[in-house]
Amino acid sequence: MKLHQQYLLLHNRFGDMSEHEATLSELAELLDCTHRNTLTIVKKMAACDWIRWISQRGRGRRSTLTLLVPAEQIAAEYMMQALNRRELHQAAEQVRAFSTSTMMREHLNHWLLGYSGHHTEEGEHNERIDTLRLPLQQQLHALDPLFINLLAESFVTSHVYDGLVQRNEQGDIIPCLAHTWDVSPDRKTWLFHLRKGVLFHNGGRLTAGDVVHTFARLQATERRTLYRDVSRQILSVEALNSLTVVFRLKAPHELFLSFLSTSRAVIVPSDSTMKPGDDKSDESTSMQKPEGTGPFKVTLWDEHLCRLEAFPAYFQGRAHLDRVDILQIPWSAETEWGEHTEAETPFFHLVPNPVAAKGTDWSQISAGVMVNKLLTCNTQKTGPLSDPAIRTHLYECISGVIQSSENPLVKDQSIPLQLATIPQYRKDAALIAAKLEQCGYACKIHTATMEQFKGQLRLESDLILFSLIRDQDEELRRTDLYLTLSEHLDESTQLRVQMMLQTVIESPLKTDRTAGLDQIEQFLLDHHLMFHLFEKPVETAYLPSVRGLSFNSQGWVNLRHIWFPSGSTALED
Repeated sequence: MKLHQQYLLLHNRFGDMSEHEATLSELAELLDCTHRNTLTIVKKMAACDWIRWISQRGRGRRSTLTLLVPAEQIAAEYMMQALNRRELHQAAEQVRAFSTSTMMREHLNHWLLGYSGHHTEEGEHNERIDTLRLPLQQQLHALDPLFINLLAESFVTSHVYDGLVQRNEQGDIIPCLAHTWDVSPDRKTWLFHLRKGVLFHNGGRLTAGDVVHTFARLQATERRTLYRDVSRQILSVEALNSLTVVFRLKAPHELFLSFLSTSRAVIVPSDSTMKPGDDKSDESTSMQKPEGTGPFKVTLWDEHLCRLEAFPAYFQGRAHLDRVDILQIPWSAETEWGEHTEAETPFFHLVPNPVAAKGTDWSQISAGVMVNKLLTCNTQKTGPLSDPAIRTHLYECISGVIQSSENPLVKDQSIPLQLATIPQYRKDAALIAAKLEQCGYACKIHTATMEQFKGQLRLESDLILFSLIRDQDEELRRTDLYLTLSEHLDESTQLRVQMMLQTVIESPLKTDRTAGLDQIEQFLLDHHLMFHLFEKPVETAYLPSVRGLSFNSQGWVNLRHIWFPSGSTALED
């Protein structure tokens, strides 16, 4: 790897000129090594056909150096080697000057196409070991269900943990850690019967005490966890015996069972180091290696790589894959899915880079999941958006009905607005700000981490940009969205939205709940409190060799079912 670094030093010094006059002493000073070592380096580079070196002997005579390979290609090779040695981020820092180069990205993505995907090797006993390498565009900050914020983190935890119940591919809620359950006539008491013999990855056996511990943690946290309004409706959780647990709710909540199927309600062992009330978000807690009951266990996790290995004792059957290596890739890879992909598809799923796959027999499939990008107005804050006329004009500007630089609602000055979002959506925020500027608004963009975005930043801003994922948990997601959105509405509007939401969660029929959520959405749109920006599907591309492709409730590929045939398995007539 050092030879690559030394070539990049030469390039930084001499640039792209075809020929350069230099002495060996000058190169030695640049490379910070002895005259003898410099001569060795020059010979190695010449042997690799990276440079041409025409040596001239004698005092005052200068040799000729020609750089034959683009620096971006060497930088890409350096990154490739760094990935194998798990020194990717150090290498990324050193080649940052080339990170925006199209040529470098092409080299990296072409190499990534071969490096990623399915690979086999022989184990110690000549057994076949199947590994799937998945490149990742998001950093994994946490795998504890109490701390996760990103889609990539949710993807990993969905394979490490299980909940009491789960959704099948049709969206029906079916047994998981609980093999059955009962509910009282008033819908306030829920009794779950746990499976026998379920093991955690640390060898511990699942009991009702683990369930009690899990929800005690969840209720004790002060963090703004997803669907926390549902968890706050839990009055008590009690272990009746080692395999029976009872939940008592403050009031009937028809989304409670759906909540138990989400990544927020997965079961963690009671002997974990995370105790109820211990929700500090520092690295020592959020980055602890997780222990669940899921089909894969985490055997390695750092800032470069998260390795999942099949858990042989998984109660629903061992995964076909032996290992999944999730690699964090610190460069931006272009895809064919459009310009709004970076935040919604942090993985390349089963495809490292669809653009590089042109000419191969890739197939494409939709998981039935849509991503809606939304813009909402803060009318709780004293400011211009308290005026319905301003909000209407804002909608017309964003939707393209008006493209005028003159704002009839204000004279002689621009209307100042603050727009809050997360870093992944900054590009969309900039497009909105540009449209608004044409219509007489001065829109300042503020980005923050997910945790900061959940807090005071939203209440201090005029506009809030975020997204809604429409998957099999759509009822929960929409309910949580409208409840969160109501927090930055004026008092009377907030009360109306929350009353409509109460009707939704009390409705036993899904059709009635959907109608109620649609009514809330239409109310927000009619009053220009929320704007739909665009909608796009989450899609997965894959090769025909992939077998057992299925999706979970969030549209993620279910890694437990994937397998790859060895050799040709085609049947002949």
